[in-house]
Amino acid sequence: MTTPHEMNIIRVIPLSRGIFKEELSYFSTKDIKVGTLVTVPVRNRSIPALVIACENASEQKTQLRSSSFKIKRVESASGKEFSSPKFIVAAKKTADYFAANSGEVISALVPKVILTEKISSGKKQKEVPEKIASVISVPDQFIFQSDDDDRLSTYKSLIREDFARNHSIFFCLPTIQDIERVVSKLERGIKEYTFVLHSGLSKKQLLDTWYKILNEPHPVLIVATGTFLSIPRKDIHTLIVDKENSPSYRTFSRPFIDIRTFAEFFAREASLRLIFGDIFLRPETLWRYHEKNEFLELMPLKFRLLSTADQKLVDMTADKGVIHKKEFSLLSNELKEMIAKAKNDNDNLLLLVSRKGLHPITICGDCSTPVLCSKCHSPFVLHSRRGRASNFFLCHKCGMQERPDIKCPVCKSWRLVPLGIGTESAAKEVVRFFPQAKIFIMDSDHVKTHKKALAMSKQFLSSPGSILIGTDMALHYTTDKVDRSAVISLDSLFAIPDFRINEKIFTTLLTLRSRTQKELLVQTRNPTQSVFDYSLHGNLIDFYRKEIADREEFEYPPFKRLIKITCKGKKEFVDKEVAKLGKLLEHHEPTVYPSFIEQARGIYHKNILLRLNTNAWPDASLLGLLRGLPPFFSVKIDPGDLL
Repeated sequence: MTTPHEMNIIRVIPLSRGIFKEELSYFSTKDIKVGTLVTVPVRNRSIPALVIACENASEQKTQLRSSSFKIKRVESASGKEFSSPKFIVAAKKTADYFAANSGEVISALVPKVILTEKISSGKKQKEVPEKIASVISVPDQFIFQSDDDDRLSTYKSLIREDFARNHSIFFCLPTIQDIERVVSKLERGIKEYTFVLHSGLSKKQLLDTWYKILNEPHPVLIVATGTFLSIPRKDIHTLIVDKENSPSYRTFSRPFIDIRTFAEFFAREASLRLIFGDIFLRPETLWRYHEKNEFLELMPLKFRLLSTADQKLVDMTADKGVIHKKEFSLLSNELKEMIAKAKNDNDNLLLLVSRKGLHPITICGDCSTPVLCSKCHSPFVLHSRRGRASNFFLCHKCGMQERPDIKCPVCKSWRLVPLGIGTESAAKEVVRFFPQAKIFIMDSDHVKTHKKALAMSKQFLSSPGSILIGTDMALHYTTDKVDRSAVISLDSLFAIPDFRINEKIFTTLLTLRSRTQKELLVQTRNPTQSVFDYSLHGNLIDFYRKEIADREEFEYPPFKRLIKITCKGKKEFVDKEVAKLGKLLEHHEPTVYPSFIEQARGIYHKNILLRLNTNAWPDASLLGLLRGLPPFFSVKIDPGDLL
């Protein structure tokens, strides 16, 4: 206990952008507990910070006397523990793993409103009893691979078992759509103890819910995105991370971290039971289970999934003469029959396309040069104007628009040929054969907000005989099962040079299959691609074996730890900086290559890829180098893609 004349040195992690120090030191005459949120002065402004140590100044006299700077006073303290020490340790480990700053990571895992508002940590909560804590001090990690209905049924049983033992549960999902799809099923019978947290809530709703969670004496079920894992509810015993295969668990801005990795660190530190679940788990996760014994089965893993829907693969190259016809249809005879049948039976029909717009690419009919945006050099996409006869070109990277009568920039020809299939061209084709059809188009051009997407999904499902044409977005927002579905085309995805692309196509088709009740049809010009056979037959084990064999051959995860470093700026500057960094990284045999889209909005992108042995990271020397890189470099550990 500090006497009135004693002083403490408080070490904190600054929670603000632009502060590149891992830790800062201040003094206070108060005892401040680890995990307390305080306000400290930094460069003529006040910022929030998290206390990680409180030490008596008398024990540090020598260091204080030799210090080259004056230690400032803590301005204010909340008086309550903001988060647990275990959360802070997990955040610091996550920061080390992703070559990030601890303060940035904590800020990413704590809603901004919670950092800025003075919230009490609530009533004293029951913690996991010492006897139980000692038993689970090395916690079990489980995986659960099954269809959505089966997983939810099992989760509901686990939740009730934990409630009976006075334990709370954190149910983590990657997106708001995923939360809204499952929460009504999970909360049945326990609605008063079920709480939802996500970024779509207003400030008042978020603060009210946070306060209720901390003050509810009964065990609770928290259904939330990963940014709310910081909530200091001490009786949480189980952490469920569902939709484990979703790329949305990765953050899309600094710090570039993966919530799933933090969940593992946090579960170990806090002795939580961790469960990863999905219809198809990431190949890396399954490999860790099969080869490294890092997970236990919650229930026997399902590697062959059944479906009530009739499934058919349609070879769009079967009619060889069709390419010579002037009248080329995007719809096979089989798909036309399905649309007619759905209309007859008043069945809902979901049609999936990989791209938005009329045509994803346009080339010159004389010299074959693709038509690119003059500003950022991305492919122009042809779009239709609603209510008007004329079309227009739109760049999906920078938003630049052009008239449709532009010339080829190389040979000045007027003969521009639109290629590829988009949502709008698919809709036009359906209308051509079925003019009375009620059609909804769902992509990011036609539906701009979460609210509008939910409204369109609801309208589609409540309109018998209607057709929803959309990109992946339509699949995410279709909350209920549909009668019939079809893939008009996903073939353009095979052209993307990314090692995860087969996994993406497989999970997309598997999800569509699981949401379809009567009939599923897939059109393709690549019928020999094994991913179609595996997905339509629900054959998860053979897809996994092939995917793992390919990754081992080409040294992709889980066999290597990938680090992607991207430099952005003017071309000459980027080339110079990448060359300098490449020399510093020579020991790691870096691969230097331009980004898939070299320029966006006038900014040039270039990548450096490191392939490390999985046990060689984190490496202290390399970590220090990566953390010290200037802001025009971005570093991604275990990147979602290599583009």
